[in-house]
Amino acid sequence: MSTVQQRETAVQRKRHIGGVLLAVENIGLRFGGVQALSGVSFDIREGEIRAIIGPNGAGKSSMLNVINGFYQPQEGSLVWRGRRLRRMRPHFAAQNGIARTFQNIALFKGMTTLDNIMTGRML
Repeated sequence: MSTVQQRETAVQRKRHIGGVLLAVENIGLRFGGVQALSGVSFDIREGEIRAIIGPNGAGKSSMLNVINGFYQPQEGSLVWRGRRLRRMRPHFAAQNGIARTFQNIALFKGMTTLDNIMTGRML
């Protein structure tokens, strides 16, 4: 077995996918006459890593802003650890480790990659 395969196997053994931490249920968000999100539903389990991809204007940032409490959806709800929330409040999200990073081409000098990523938790 190669070193790379050994590392991958070790990582797989360590990762435990647990119960649902956050459920996004039928979220709808409008800005005036523009429907930014419609019927968005998914869940995130403990230990999962998720990526969000899509073209410009697809609603990726709007969805993250709902999850972080910066936008209030007109429809749907969020469920955090089994507790239904009409909306997420920014301070509640931060206190519970819900964070995001922003697309940034340049890293902060003198900081490790991990420190640059973790900067999103401080905002």
